[in-house]
Amino acid sequence: MSKTAPTSADVAREAGVSRATVSYVLNNRSDVRITPATREQVLLAARQLGYQPSPAARALRAGRGDVVLFLLPDWDTTGELGHFLEEVGTLISKEGFVCLRYEGPQWHGHLGSLLGKVTAAAVVTFSPLSDADRDAMAMSTIPEVRAWLLDGPEGHTVRIDQATVVQLQLDRLIARGYRRMIYAVIRDPRNQRFIDARVRAFRNLTVAAGIGDADVVVLDGELDGFVDALTAARAVNESRIGVCAWNDMTAVGILSAAQTLGISVPEDLGVIGVDDTPIASLTAPPLSSVRFDLTQDAAVIAANVAETLGVGSKQPAITSAPVTLIARASD
Repeated sequence: MSKTAPTSADVAREAGVSRATVSYVLNNRSDVRITPATREQVLLAARQLGYQPSPAARALRAGRGDVVLFLLPDWDTTGELGHFLEEVGTLISKEGFVCLRYEGPQWHGHLGSLLGKVTAAAVVTFSPLSDADRDAMAMSTIPEVRAWLLDGPEGHTVRIDQATVVQLQLDRLIARGYRRMIYAVIRDPRNQRFIDARVRAFRNLTVAAGIGDADVVVLDGELDGFVDALTAARAVNESRIGVCAWNDMTAVGILSAAQTLGISVPEDLGVIGVDDTPIASLTAPPLSSVRFDLTQDAAVIAANVAETLGVGSKQPAITSAPVTLIARASD
């Protein structure tokens, strides 16, 4: 059976003083006269018992909680987004706060209830709140720190723009002589908002570049689907095709289908992935991919949180781009 955590009453009993005296000492009350000997007696008893004030008590004493709440929509956080969140959390924890990630659709429209259960110092939002949740934030008086990742009516606050990812892919393929383009994506409901942003960018950028032959192909993740898609594209005409893939996994599917069909890469087909995962350098041929580096953006978000909470943190210098293209042999 686990041992019950010591309470302030236990400290008072061990020190031979009242609970009120324990409260005065542990809360460092300067308006109440406590002798140095009594103060040391209480602190010694607290140390010996391993007493820790409750989070609610600490929040009351400090005027705020210790928790920084990350509010995330129902997004896939297993890839680069997950790495970004981990970096932000690590940096915030160095300021003495605990980061709590709350993910999924359950909190939408019910933020007031959630904030009533979590003693939060600040809330970091990664997309705009609904009207109801924005009202709940205002009523709570808890500060909001924005780390919005997608364009919206009020813009985005993290430097990465989904259009920049697609622009890097297209610029490389155009420079390599491709004039027929496909945007290939594996169906993924949790990433749909990011997919929509990149597909929209692909359509706009190909028009701006004068690429008249540009299609979007949505796949189910099975090799047969990739083979069918390439077969259909080649049936229209056999000119070289440049493929902007949603991610490296999609790009690997395209490469596998090309091998199945005997299509030469990059002579007849060019493919560029996104995320630059370890598999990118292991494919045949090695896969060109767009690499993310969001460490500086994570540092900016953490600094914003620190500044909002008054613990002071200088804004970091921005010295590198958040995305770069790693050129290999697949295009």
